[in-house]
Amino acid sequence: MESATVLAIIILVIAIIILIYYYLQSTNNPYYQAAHTQAMGISNRVAQEEYVSNISDKVNDWSGKVKDRVQDDEYFEENESKSDAVSKKISQFIDEQSEQLIDDWDLVTHSDIDDVIKKYDALETDFNDYKTSNDKRIDELEESITNLETRLDNIDGNINDNTDEDT
Repeated sequence: MESATVLAIIILVIAIIILIYYYLQSTNNPYYQAAHTQAMGISNRVAQEEYVSNISDKVNDWSGKVKDRVQDDEYFEENESKSDAVSKKISQFIDEQSEQLIDDWDLVTHSDIDDVIKKYDALETDFNDYKTSNDKRIDELEESITNLETRLDNIDGNINDNTDEDT
């Protein structure tokens, strides 16, 4: 439980006891007279004890701290409401001036990002098409080179065969 809750319960109990006390006093009940006499004797004895005075000092210190905390909480609530008002004004300003802010600060929007993604996809498609056509051209060139080498080898072989026959 929080200290404020405990304090409220203690105050409530004390208030109930005080109400019962005044009710019994106002009715002049003999039970009240006996209880009053006993309570006075007990309170005199308790007040003379040193630890009771120490407790009352601690309660006074504690109540001062609670008052300070309550004042701090009120201060924070006031400042919180001020900060909420400021952030609402900032949000309103941004909503009203968002286009101008985007232009002035060169900010990127979702549509700008979507355009870049579309351009990237188009470039990727073009690159893949180029790569495929280039691979086909390279395969054709390698095949042509292989055919030329084969023909050169055949021509070389024919020339060597003709020179061998002449000798």
